[in-house]
Amino acid sequence: MNTRQPVDHTFYVDESGIPSTGLALYTALGVPTGRAPEVLRAWRDLRDQWHREYGVPTDFELHATNFLSGRGRPGGLNPAKIERYRMAQAALDVIGAQPSLSIVTVYTEEPAHWGRAKRQAYEGLLRHLDRRLAEVGERAALVVDGDGSERLYEQVHRQVGPRCIPLPAAEVPAHISALIQMADVVAHSACQAIARQHSRRFMWSWYSRHLPKAPAPERC
Repeated sequence: MNTRQPVDHTFYVDESGIPSTGLALYTALGVPTGRAPEVLRAWRDLRDQWHREYGVPTDFELHATNFLSGRGRPGGLNPAKIERYRMAQAALDVIGAQPSLSIVTVYTEEPAHWGRAKRQAYEGLLRHLDRRLAEVGERAALVVDGDGSERLYEQVHRQVGPRCIPLPAAEVPAHISALIQMADVVAHSACQAIARQHSRRFMWSWYSRHLPKAPAPERC
């Protein structure tokens, strides 16, 4: 396959899970080539609104686990948890309202070995995306949160050999990618749709309520 050919989609990928229970999942946001600017405009509008209403700087990294737990002081401020919950739900609404975005979440559970679960979940994501792309005759690139040190992505890519995803995922730090941050908040809400931790009961319905067009997380 000629890897110099253009791709039709770029999937922005982030992980979530609960190591103590062996739950691991990956969420991918698919953006058709050329449509990223309109998605990012909607996201910037939301971030501008957060800055006006809550004082959260537009360049503050949204990391759902920390943000929803009340950690971090964006712009030196400390929004109340209820305000953080509202912001996260507004983020999901913006993501869910983008007609060009597609969402895929794949998960698995290995109670005795979370590292194995993480590998299996990423393998499941690659296979799911490759089947989906093959059905419509398209190709895609992957971008995943990372600093370039994670060998799992290249190893699993070689193992699976996805025909419609010619190259292993490129690792990009979340703090410089709004689309990775968007994938993060979706992955975090998907995690609670599956795990249903009692302490996160308020999040159980977020995935289905705010992302009504997204398929339910798929177990691999």
